[in-house]
Amino acid sequence: MTGFRTPEPNMHNLITPKPARLRQVLRQAPLFEGLEDRDLDRIIDQLEIQACDKGELVVRQGDRTDSLYVIVDGKVDVFLCNDKGKEIIINSLGPGDSFGELAPIGGIPRQASIQTTEPAHLAVISRQLFMDSLLTQPQVAMRLIDHLVELIQDLTEEVSSLALDDVYGRVVRVLYKHAVELPDGSLVTERLTQQDIALRVGASREMVHRILKELKTGGYIRIDGKRIHIERKLPAGW
Repeated sequence: MTGFRTPEPNMHNLITPKPARLRQVLRQAPLFEGLEDRDLDRIIDQLEIQACDKGELVVRQGDRTDSLYVIVDGKVDVFLCNDKGKEIIINSLGPGDSFGELAPIGGIPRQASIQTTEPAHLAVISRQLFMDSLLTQPQVAMRLIDHLVELIQDLTEEVSSLALDDVYGRVVRVLYKHAVELPDGSLVTERLTQQDIALRVGASREMVHRILKELKTGGYIRIDGKRIHIERKLPAGW
């Protein structure tokens, strides 16, 4: 299928995470939170570690694969793309987050593509291992239900924003969603380029540039490299 991002060359110059690190990550992953160490170790003994470089395409929309992934370190973008090359980023995930939950239990093609935005290690849990965990650990099944409910809620909010908000409203939503509060109470986003924001709001980079420029002129934001400092509450409208 045309239109998908081209994977970057694989280097894999990464140090494989130790079992203690894997146990720590799985313990904080929503699906496996609360499991005893012996149950986590059973999963760790059977999973595989996939080392990825920045820009590596891990999962392609439409693929018929059935593994579950948990991010050990690094970050990924979840995005949709059509055959004309138009794409939109629907989520960004980091350590402890998982993706591909539907494939093992539903046997359906991948609903989105996943690409790393920095070097990463992924814990790859096979369908058989995941289904065994669901059958033998009821809390994993309950966590899966809770996790899928949260995913549906997040997706509903994203669709609602794309359908009902104007571009400015969607940009504001992205800025707040990707911002963290510093000790002094100010807000600063993770590293976001104008193109990153454009791909998240379904607009052109030029439109995003105009909005950010006016917010900067108005004293609402300060741009420091790829980080955006929110100096005061952003206006409700533009």
